Amino acid sequence: MNYLAHFHLAQARDGWIVGALLGEYVKGPLRGEWPATWEQGMRLHRHIDAVSDQHPLRLQFARALPTQYRRYAGIVLDVYCDHWLSLHWRNFYSETLPQFARRVYALLEQHIAQLPAPAARMARRLVDHDVLCIYDDWNTIAAVLARIGQRLRYANPLHRAGEELLPYRAQAEEIFLQLYPQLIADCSAYQC
Repeated sequence: MNYLAHFHLAQARDGWIVGALLGEYVKGPLRGEWPATWEQGMRLHRHIDAVSDQHPLRLQFARALPTQYRRYAGIVLDVYCDHWLSLHWRNFYSETLPQFARRVYALLEQHIAQLPAPAARMARRLVDHDVLCIYDDWNTIAAVLARIGQRLRYANPLHRAGEELLPYRAQAEEIFLQLYPQLIADCSAYQC
């Protein structure tokens, strides 16, 4: 899952939402160096990643992709999930996506000075570009995948993923619609 899904799966708990962002940037054991609710959100983030990374539907999707993309199937599906979540938002949440995004942005801005520099930069990018509300646009998805590809240390095909993986969108949507409700149920029962 990517940012939108992680924020959504944080179950509207403020500290968990901040932890959902930090889960991308804080590695290693959590030993009380962060506020307790943030660490709970980071643990949830790690749990979501572990469950979704090993899910049979995700593995099925990886096998269906062209060979050069299989190694990146997790990245692709994570970003695709935010695309489908934004398009199917009303099926999963009563608050509108723009309302939810404004609440997330306000939380991130409130705590931005306490975040590690890479997380603070991402928080600023999310807020300044209203990223959570533009995942519905396929061009945004292509641009996100290309940016991720630029950050990787080795050559990869992600800069072409927006165009080359268009034929896999419908399959990704099917997987999302099966996988995401399972993740919601799992997160609702999760104890940090």
